Amino acid sequence: MIAYENLQQVNKEFMDEYTHVFQKVLRGGWYILGKQVQQFEQSFANFCGVEHCIGVASGLDALVLSLRYFGFQPGDEIIVPANTYIASILAIVQVGLKPVLVEPDINTYNIDPKRIEECITKKNEGHTCCPSLWKDE
Repeated sequence: MIAYENLQQVNKEFMDEYTHVFQKVLRGGWYILGKQVQQFEQSFANFCGVEHCIGVASGLDALVLSLRYFGFQPGDEIIVPANTYIASILAIVQVGLKPVLVEPDINTYNIDPKRIEECITKKNEGHTCCPSLWKDE
């Protein structure tokens, strides 16, 4: 077997601190929410220079919350790169929206802007979540 990364070695210098914090959380009995999560959220919000931050269990949860926040209507379409991670598609479907997959530019592997234009429909153009992006200039 070829080792990808030796996480034990990478984290060696932090192991005492990890063990201390883990024991503190374990003794506190709060594995979800709790004081440590609140402290992390506040510290991270301060670090980012924002008023609020919420910790979630996964990137999928973060995507779902973001999509719900913007108030899309059921059946609205979301344009995404065809080579995206599956969580992007799962989040879109979970909130009742339709993913529209756009192939990447073969040279960059980023979403191809020319192909995006071909996919714009009434179900995905000019959504009110980003009105400043859609102003006529």
